[in-house]
Amino acid sequence: MLRLPLTADTIAPIARGHPWVYADGVRERAPAGTPVQLIDERGRVVGFGLADEGAIAVRVLGRHAEDVGRLVGVRIAAAAACRPGLLPLDTDAFRVVNGEGDGLPGLVIDRYGPIAIVRLYTRSWEPYLDEILDAAAQIPGVSSVARRKGVAIVDGSREPDVETLRGPAIPEVLVVREAGLRFLVRPHVGQKTGLFLDQREHRRFAASLARGRTMANLFGYTGGFSVHAAAAGADRVLTVDIAGPALEDAKENFRLNGLDPARHGFLAADVFTWSPEGPLDFIICDPPNLSHDKSADAGARNAYRDLAERCGKNVRPGGLLASSSCTARLSMERWELAIREGLRKTGRWSWLWRAGEPPDHPTALEHPEGRYLKFAVLRRHL
Repeated sequence: MLRLPLTADTIAPIARGHPWVYADGVRERAPAGTPVQLIDERGRVVGFGLADEGAIAVRVLGRHAEDVGRLVGVRIAAAAACRPGLLPLDTDAFRVVNGEGDGLPGLVIDRYGPIAIVRLYTRSWEPYLDEILDAAAQIPGVSSVARRKGVAIVDGSREPDVETLRGPAIPEVLVVREAGLRFLVRPHVGQKTGLFLDQREHRRFAASLARGRTMANLFGYTGGFSVHAAAAGADRVLTVDIAGPALEDAKENFRLNGLDPARHGFLAADVFTWSPEGPLDFIICDPPNLSHDKSADAGARNAYRDLAERCGKNVRPGGLLASSSCTARLSMERWELAIREGLRKTGRWSWLWRAGEPPDHPTALEHPEGRYLKFAVLRRHL
């Protein structure tokens, strides 16, 4: 097996369990997907993984070399086996494998009812695609396995493209269950198929606060937060998103759960310029990723600050604001500072609850880069 020497300052993080070797951490490179042993200046093995290209030179799989095909099968099976105990009852849409958090860096598998959807975030896994697909097909309850493309560094394009590779062809539309509620998903199109699995626990928590309140769900997409809130007894929920087709799916999600869309509201509008007709009891603000590279970081932070101020002004005293960020480049601390700065001009507030990734999205202990999701609920003082 090819042995790659590490630079002196890279050895300790890898020995502790960090799953990435950056490009400046190795003295030579290997083609993506090549199994490699990582060695220190004395030739001692400190890690084992798959060579990658670009900013990450190696995806680390462990300390000692193993057969990669066997390792894939064992780790996918182990990840799948632990998921049922992490999920609410009557839920069949969840993440089965979350990359580094399940010992398979750069590999994601999501489950939508009987369908498993594989996504590769590195070319390192392409030589082992058959093993990945076979292992996914062995997950109890899975009848079809598809690969979803659209990762530019792997596929050359950000456009989604889904191909069924094991079992019957997956449908254009199916209905899944989340904590007893039903949701429409479109595996072939849209952002995350229309249901953001990582916000499931946050949807449930927000719903627990929704009874009797007038609400707005901003960047609402297909209405995940809205359906949970309406089902929990919210007086009225306005779902705001710039994408008209997504709002039509949101209405259908209401109908799937016996909720009358006519009792609520759906508005195609730009959240960055929209304001409600009057103050609300509860606003949920869950924007998309606002920074994909370092040059956009400052703009993203300012956008979260400005959104917090805009939302805060429209929450009545005693009301609630739920704010979220999936921008991995912005730490929890910097995001919280942006929220604080935005709300200072709108009254006095308290943090009620703060959270990150749900249990089916584990993050490796020595991989802080994997902690991308931020969610908080705040209360405006009377």
